[in-house]
Amino acid sequence: MKKILISTVLALSAFLILNISVAQAAIFQDYKNTEFYQRVNEAATAGDAEYQENSLENIISTGIRVFLSILGTIFIVLMFVAGNNWMQAAGNEEKIKKSKATIQNLLIGLSLVLVAYALASGLGGLLARIIVAK
Repeated sequence: MKKILISTVLALSAFLILNISVAQAAIFQDYKNTEFYQRVNEAATAGDAEYQENSLENIISTGIRVFLSILGTIFIVLMFVAGNNWMQAAGNEEKIKKSKATIQNLLIGLSLVLVAYALASGLGGLLARIIVAK
């Protein structure tokens, strides 16, 4: 039962993430046709800077953000399951210990994901520039 519940929640969250992405893409396509966007783009490219919509840096950072968002969603679901198990332990020390251990492991995993996000944000651009330079 738990596997079915977890699978269902993950599938639904993945489906919702894809729908949000499609909606955002449509909004941005409409936005690009506005006069304000064109003026901002002209101002941004007036100097040496160039706006690259599909640059390697943008693709890598978007991929990392999506992956880490999925990990965050998994964290929330598993934290809910562990908390629910703890609440339903009914004084059973073995279940309580198992739930506490699960929550501790989830918090360690969350901290690793946050560190990975920080490193990816800081080093993603640097790695993309190194790859492009080769």
